[in-house]
Amino acid sequence: MVGINGTKEAIDAIKAGKMLASGDYNGFLQGCVSAMTAVRELCKLPVEKDAVFPATVIVKDNLSAYESPVESRSCPKCEEAIPKK
Repeated sequence: MVGINGTKEAIDAIKAGKMLASGDYNGFLQGCVSAMTAVRELCKLPVEKDAVFPATVIVKDNLSAYESPVESRSCPKCEEAIPKK
């Protein structure tokens, strides 16, 4: 079984071997980029017109990065947040 959104429940199920994988569109990063873009726009700084966030497939091999609570994560620097085309 696989799922989407990389929820805490999905991470726990993958860890327990009850679920194979979950796709994640990194809502946390999207929130960071949205806030940064709004601040840059208000400050009349250049902003990217488009930002595409590819999905990540979360499996047992890479789930440790998704186990930390959102409250303990920090936003990346603006230039690191938006993938270059």
